[in-house]
Amino acid sequence: MSKLQNWSNTLVLLIATLGFGLVVSGCDSGGTSPDSNNLGDVSGAITGQVIDNATSNPIEGAKVVVAVGSLDTDGKSFSATTGSEGRFAITDLPATTADDGSEDESEDPSAKYGIRVETPDGSAYRDAYRGQVELAYGNNETGAVELGANITFPLQKNNGSLSGQLGVDGSDAPLRNTELRASQTINTGFTAEGDAKSGELTVTTTTTTDGQGSFTFENLVVGNEVDLYARFDNNTESDVVSGKSIPDEGSASPVENSSVSAPALTATLDPAPETDFGTTEPEWTLTFNRPVAGVTTDDVEEALSIGQSTIETKAVDGSGNVELDVSATTTEGGAIESVSWSVAEPLSDGVNFEVKYVGLFNDIVGAQYGVGVNTSSIESSPLSYSIGANTNAPATPAVGEDGNVQVSNVSETIDYDVSSVSPNLTINVDNSEAPVKEYQVFARTVEDTEDRGQAAPQFDQIETISAENVGFGETSGSVTFSNNPLRTDEGTYGPIEWKVRAVSINNVEGDFSETQEIVDNDSLDLDDANTAFNDTNSDGNADELEVTFSEPVSGISAGDAGSDYFGISDGSGDPTALGSVAEVNNAISPAATATVVVNLGDDGSNTDNDELTVNGESSDNFVMDLAGNPIKVERGANEDDSL
Repeated sequence: MSKLQNWSNTLVLLIATLGFGLVVSGCDSGGTSPDSNNLGDVSGAITGQVIDNATSNPIEGAKVVVAVGSLDTDGKSFSATTGSEGRFAITDLPATTADDGSEDESEDPSAKYGIRVETPDGSAYRDAYRGQVELAYGNNETGAVELGANITFPLQKNNGSLSGQLGVDGSDAPLRNTELRASQTINTGFTAEGDAKSGELTVTTTTTTDGQGSFTFENLVVGNEVDLYARFDNNTESDVVSGKSIPDEGSASPVENSSVSAPALTATLDPAPETDFGTTEPEWTLTFNRPVAGVTTDDVEEALSIGQSTIETKAVDGSGNVELDVSATTTEGGAIESVSWSVAEPLSDGVNFEVKYVGLFNDIVGAQYGVGVNTSSIESSPLSYSIGANTNAPATPAVGEDGNVQVSNVSETIDYDVSSVSPNLTINVDNSEAPVKEYQVFARTVEDTEDRGQAAPQFDQIETISAENVGFGETSGSVTFSNNPLRTDEGTYGPIEWKVRAVSINNVEGDFSETQEIVDNDSLDLDDANTAFNDTNSDGNADELEVTFSEPVSGISAGDAGSDYFGISDGSGDPTALGSVAEVNNAISPAATATVVVNLGDDGSNTDNDELTVNGESSDNFVMDLAGNPIKVERGANEDDSL
């Protein structure tokens, strides 16, 4: 037997490492393996043919080199050059002994040779095909065995080319100065004694488009399709063309009328709108994610303006718009990377003002890809800012009748299953420590508590109430807690907890108010219409009492005595007897309810005149909702709680 393994092509396997295996037959006449002392009597020969991979035509002038052991060692080498039929023969190869670490003495010794093919000078074929041949000794009694392998090498041309011109989607601009990547998956391999061993490798070639979006790829492997990609400066890629054929004649048809979707051109403004500078000499920087064209610093200075806000008692220094100093950072070619501006003279302390840049972005396009700027990350002009030199924290809000935060429009009673709660807040702005810009409302509900699974879940900011007339009156706002805020989808209950803090015009955050609660304060109701005796065993007499409530309940469990919570009377002195509680079923879908099933202590044949009484909170045992509210009852004539 014989084996061939093909190692990586050191010149062209730029991405993938390729391995092949090959079985090559030798003589096998039976008997024992030759003794190692007789290896001098053994010689080997490797013959074969070098052909064109696409046409199978023979290749003349290719040099096949064989080295004893490995091409990477100093072993003796042998070579032959292919003739007009592409054939070669290397004979009288010395025997070597394989050392593969095997301890199996029954295995035949073998001879190993490194092998490579060097393509003819001036040819368009890929060079340096490398591999390894392993020839196993046959068995005969003398040990005089000739080893042989017949190998076919299919070579591939790499004189193909691909060219074209690319534009940008949604723009008339060419795709300028952009890296392109051409990728080819190449089937390659050897064939020996009719057993083809092949594999795949990926060959990647890159080039860059010029100022008109034109490009050319050279040295592509013919007979293989190519996939073309554009690589952008944000490390993303976009497909250009797939499966483009590179024909055998060495030149592909051009890529025409193709456009590529380039990444968006965006602008980031620092600091962001609604910022308080804390200084009377504010500065801004507008940074683009890639250089832009179509705008100069003069354009920026002309488009920008700063005007005072609607606070009538305070104003910026001077009158009208504020004078600005504008500068820019640019590339060597003059394309703008960022624009900065600042006020030429300090502004007044504690003012709100607006920055306008009307028309600034109309003519800006990406200097490289030609797309217009996307300003979605910056709010529409004008942009609001403020200046506060006062670094004190604002006063802590006090909630309630005597505080500066009043709560109104909350229903007198709130039930477990309420869909939303929307209290209104009226705030007397407190400037005792520092002027207040806004009040922030933070809250957490039972859903937050259950989902986070924490002992102390965090509060989330859910509302900001702007103090527009700072120091000059009241401000109002509403807060909405939605999605059944008092319960979870699993039916558990918890209060709404919320608190408020003030933020000064210098963005200094004050302390939180005391935590406020909105709870289920509605008493539990009995559902008369769905409370009834049931005959579950179909014997004609009731065997259980099913009591239905308006929402999930607590304070009662299966196994409790039913008479601890409920009573039956019928005026005869012989009412239906109650047994133990069989089930307590709380549900929230399709509606929030609870069903308590009580077994009967007799056959339930005398239920027609029965009246149900339910213990209230004055009793030792009573049913309540998950918030601890007891059943709603009416006073009977005997002053006991009953229904």
